[in-house]
Parts: sequence; structure tokens; C-alpha cells
Amino acid sequence: MRGRQRSFHAQDTVALRFWRTMITPFRLLFLAALAGLLPLTSVAAPTTFAVEKTRESFVSGGRRISVETFAPKTAGRFPAVLVLHSSAGTLVGKGQLERFSQALAERGMIAFMVRYFDRTCTIFAGDRGIAKHLHAWEDTIGDALDFTVAHPRVRRESIGIFGYSLGAFLAVSTASRDVRVDTVVSLSGGMFDYLGGRLRRAPPTLILHGSDDQRVKVRYAQALEREARRLGARPVMQLYPGEGHVMSRTATADASARAIAFLQEKLRPSSASRRRSR
Repeated sequence: MRGRQRSFHAQDTVALRFWRTMITPFRLLFLAALAGLLPLTSVAAPTTFAVEKTRESFVSGGRRISVETFAPKTAGRFPAVLVLHSSAGTLVGKGQLERFSQALAERGMIAFMVRYFDRTCTIFAGDRGIAKHLHAWEDTIGDALDFTVAHPRVRRESIGIFGYSLGAFLAVSTASRDVRVDTVVSLSGGMFDYLGGRLRRAPPTLILHGSDDQRVKVRYAQALEREARRLGARPVMQLYPGEGHVMSRTATADASARAIAFLQEKLRPSSASRRRSR
């Protein structure tokens, strides 16, 4: 499809080194439980639009991929943001991502929560699952972009991706090879090892990371920042001192506000889109 290039298919021992050293099935379950505490919606900003939620889908690799769509309840085309979950999937923490998507739609953007695990019938992913399915998920995010640009409510020239943890890594790798991605927000994520020195492009990127993250070390966020600068981009990085992979409510509220403001700035909802729906 237009704008898509071939995925990187490096050796899993290189591409997934941090997952194999950081996440065991037990730790993953612990992370999933903590994900339920993630308050991605504590953003003090006025509501502009009423929001309608619908369920949609597209096909990737012969499988039906579910999408939960949050859109302003008014006519017109709007910027779009793909919202990508972590390795915990939507088993735990789904409500927090829904409320974050709701907040995006209230501010004049369409949010697509993509259940990319549907491609591989995955509920949550440990190290073996990630090693086995990573590239299928990358391809699924590419198909999600095809779905997005063809959507009748979307301004195809204004598309961003928000990713948390594994979702952030996938957002970065997708943006590296697909020119249709205009901006990326990485929360507690970074850049896969196999992209080191091989990142092809870097759109405007916001990097949000806890300095004491023991699951995705801060060096992954710093590597992403370096690579983006090498390509001439000007990434914005906000480190939260003493915060881990799952941040405190105060830090997460700040990260949420920064993410929404960054997406608004880069995707620029039109003046028509900013009118309050009736």
C-alpha cells in the first residue's frame, strides 16, 4: 500500500533482547495487574466535543482485527490517532486506554484503539510470544494505517500513533518505515535494538519515560532520542525522576496532558473541527 515499506526482520535475539531479559510470564502478569492502576485520563482541559464510540474492524493476515473508535459526534473529517496497548493487551487496563481515547476525541481527534493481538489470537504476551509474533504485529499496525487513511471520518494527512510499552516500540518501528505517520508519542517505550543506526525516518516524537523504569530501561528511550536527532528530527523527551514502568498518578496525569497537547499541536485539528457539536 501507499507509504508502506518492507518491515525490518532482524534476528529475534537482537530485536527482542530487552523483553527476554526483563519479562517472564510471572512479571508480565504482575505488569498486567499494575496496568489497571494507570490513570491515563487525569487531564484538566475543557471538553469541546460530544463523543460517539463505535466498534469497527479490518482484516490483517486473514484475521479480523477489532477496533474501538472514539470520534467527535459531529460531521467532518478529523486527525486520527492509533492507540496501541502494551504486552498486557486489553486483558487489564482497557478502561484506562478507553478514557484516554475519549479525551482525544473530546479535543477534536478520532482515536482508534487497535487490538493488534487479534492477529495472533493473543491475550497477553510473554517473551516467547513477542519473539514469535512481533513482525506479524508490525504488519498489522501497517494494515491499521490502511484502514485509517481510508476511513471516511479521517483527515488522512494528519495521523499519529500513541503507544504504551510494547505498543510504543511498535509505534516507533511503524513510523520509521511508513510516511503516513505524522507524529508519535512513546510512553514507557523506546526503540527496538535492531533499529539502532537503521531508523529510516523519525516524525515529531514525544518520549515520556520514568528514570527508574526496570522493565524498559531508560536507555531505550535515550536511544530513540539519539536516533531521531541523527535523522534531523527534534524529539521532545520528558523523564520522570524516580518513576518506574507504571508511573504514579501525578506523573501519569502530567504525561497524559503532555501527550494530548503534543498530538493537538502536531496534528492540528481544523478550525471547523473545533466548533462545539450541537
